[in-house]
Amino acid sequence: MAFTTSFTILISLPLLLLLQFLSGTHSTTFTVINNCNYNVWPAILSNSGSPPISLTGFALSPSDSEAIPVPPNWSGRLWGRTHCAADINGKFTCLTGDCGSSAVECGGGNLSPPATTVEFTLTDDGTVNYLISVADGYNLPLMVVPQGGTAGPGNCGTVGCVMDSNSEYIPKELRVTSSTGTGNESTVAIKSACGGASGPGNCNPNSNSELFKKWCPQAQASAYDKSSSSTCQSSDFVFHFCPSGFPATRSNNGDNMGGGQGASSDDLGKDTSSTFGIVIGVVAGVIGLVLLIWLWRRYLKSGCEFHPCTCTCCGLFSCTICGDD
Repeated sequence: MAFTTSFTILISLPLLLLLQFLSGTHSTTFTVINNCNYNVWPAILSNSGSPPISLTGFALSPSDSEAIPVPPNWSGRLWGRTHCAADINGKFTCLTGDCGSSAVECGGGNLSPPATTVEFTLTDDGTVNYLISVADGYNLPLMVVPQGGTAGPGNCGTVGCVMDSNSEYIPKELRVTSSTGTGNESTVAIKSACGGASGPGNCNPNSNSELFKKWCPQAQASAYDKSSSSTCQSSDFVFHFCPSGFPATRSNNGDNMGGGQGASSDDLGKDTSSTFGIVIGVVAGVIGLVLLIWLWRRYLKSGCEFHPCTCTCCGLFSCTICGDD
């Protein structure tokens, strides 16, 4: 009996793999890495009609990672939750990205904005469409890196969005703040460019969505942003919360917003004024130096005419070659 069972397994396993290959289905793995210096609770939501993923929420300490198998024909979203804790009754909640399940596992619960999200659509032929989005706001720097795949109709490239939530350029009405315990408040998330409105009917393109797009040009900035998603073929994906190598506008020092190739209009204006002032200062300095040299040389030449020796060459600071009278 044991021999029959083992023989059946040995025969059926290769057969299942062969059927999967012939049907054109491809497995995908999501690897989630926490590069932040604080805990993050990733969450996953499968779209309606999509095969579910068994792991819908989990905790990641700094430097931890989790590999998640994703079934073919899956579509859904992934995001990170922050400032999470359970109360005395065991009810688990998060200040940003909470999914309303009262537990670490979301179990089909959708996010409560704001949160940085990644949208995915997988097909059984191995094509994967993905899009990073701040249409529901921003709470964590996030970068998505395809691995092992080939470019489809899109660019199959790394996408990400990195902002400084405490930047002075964040409009006050979009800030979600929390007390730091020292009497000060820190911005822990940024509401969507629509100020928290949901759905295109409640939001029109505005200056905030334009700034979001400048700060994170690869991300969908609002419900009206028709940014095309990237596409890969037969690829796995690595998600980096708080990525260290993603390009920023400039040094992410708390005064500027990173995450792309642009900056806010105010920031660009300050840069232009600063550069113009430097240029004017350099030009004025050069003109002053030339004038000083001209006057000095003129004075020395005049002095050489009354020098007790005969100057055959007047240098900048003295008569360099003299002959006795």
